[in-house]
Formats: sequence, structure tokens, C-alpha cells
Amino acid sequence: MSNLLMCAATPSSGVRHRFAMLSAIKCFADHFGYSVSMLWGVTKGVAFCRFEELFAPVPGVCVANVSPEQLNEVAGWAGQRKEVRIGDRAYRVFRPGDKPAESLFSWDLLASGALARLAAPSWHQVVALTAPAIRRHTRAYVAAHRLEARLGIRVRVEEGGISGKRKPRRVMRDLEETVRSLVRIPWYTKTFIATDAEYIQQTLASHFKDAKFLPKKFDLQEATGRYVHRQDKHAMFTFLQEVDCLCRCSRIINVGGFLNERSVGHKILEEPYSEAERLSLVRS
Repeated sequence: MSNLLMCAATPSSGVRHRFAMLSAIKCFADHFGYSVSMLWGVTKGVAFCRFEELFAPVPGVCVANVSPEQLNEVAGWAGQRKEVRIGDRAYRVFRPGDKPAESLFSWDLLASGALARLAAPSWHQVVALTAPAIRRHTRAYVAAHRLEARLGIRVRVEEGGISGKRKPRRVMRDLEETVRSLVRIPWYTKTFIATDAEYIQQTLASHFKDAKFLPKKFDLQEATGRYVHRQDKHAMFTFLQEVDCLCRCSRIINVGGFLNERSVGHKILEEPYSEAERLSLVRS
């Protein structure tokens, strides 16, 4: 019987979190010769989407969709037992410091990171290839708006309000500081904007004469404005289209992060974004 590694992430984790975990798992598995299976929770963290609705198959990874109830049950087992049984096979629950067994179960980032470090001090991120329907839409949009000649601007605003640790948060001070840093870029810059905050989108669209963005609904009303509802399936599909579009842009400003960001790290500009003024793409 071959070595097999089963993994799963917390129910609330989004697609970026899940692929970070999978990247660490693949680092270990490829180095030590394990086959990889992943339990994909069809939970609110991914707007209740099945894996194949969002992504193409990942080479070398078998993905099984599981319900929120099933994933919660597995989480309970992983926290309390030394072994979990999935299907007809038992898996040893791996915890940092353990010696790997032939059949392993890895729960979320802590375990996956510890496994990866057994193989290498750092590892490549798995690039998430979106589902064919999403890619078709992206190709048409990229061609229509010549995104390869645009500056991509990604702004993800964190939930959690004033108590959140990551910025920008959904408080006006953070939103205004983010906007101030971006509107220093000349107004004639050709841009593609991807954000979950209506205030950010409207403000940037009013500053940049030639700004493009995918249509979306800001259905979640909060004290500081309206935001994309993360549990909306259509919003999830739009976000993945935005990811594909961002990766096609000539340069990218990345505030808050996005899926596949490491695969385009050479395109990302750092604040104060003075390089944007020197790029030919900013000229109309």
C-alpha cells in the first residue's frame, strides 16, 4: 500500500488559505513520495462552492468535496484522536514534532507547515488554475480591455472592524489612508481595479480617467459603507475572474493579498508606488 497524505483546512478558510496549506503539503509529499488527497469543505469560507466549480484539477492531488457537517466531524477527530478513519483507510494524525507515518492526516496550516519544513526550509506555492468557464470569461475581458498594458490594483478590506490586526480594516481611517496612497498615482494611469469595498472602487474610479473593473454587487451594508458579501457564489466567481485578470496586468499593486500573488511577485510594486510614474503603461 502506497504512502498517502490526507489534508483538510478549517471550515472558515478561504481559497487563498486552502492553497497555502496545499502548497506545504505538496512540498512534503513530492519530496518523500506520498500521494495527496484533500477534503474540500463546501462551507461558507468558499461561498459553499464545490472545488470543481472554482478550479481545474491540481496535478497529483485527489480532491473530495465534503459537507460542513462532515468537515466539522473530521475536525473533531483531528483534535482529539491519534487516528482518523476516512473510507476504508486509517490515517495517523500528524502534529508538529511527530515522525511521519505511512498514512498521514494533516489538519490545516500548522500541521502542513511542519510537514513542509521536514522537506525544505521554503517551498513553491501551488498555482490555482481556475475552472474552464471562469478562464473563458477572463480571456475575453483581457482581450477587450488590453489588461497586459494596465496597472492592476487589488485592495482587500479586512472584516473585524477596529479590532482587526490586518489592514486595511473596515474603518474609515484605514480606507482613507489606502485611498490617499493610491491617488498619488497619476490620473491618466490605465488601471484595472479589484476590491471588495464600494468606497474604494468608487473613489479610485473617479480618480483614474481610464479605470476598468468587473461588475459586482456590494450587498453587505456596514457602518463604513457597502462590501462584497463573501458568502455569495456569484461574488466568488467574480473574485476568481479578478485574480486571473490581475495576473495578466503589466504591474500590480497588492493591498491585502489575493490568490496566486506569489506567482506574479515580480510584477508587484511597493509603496509609495513611485515606479508607476516611470512605466509606459501610465501614459494615455
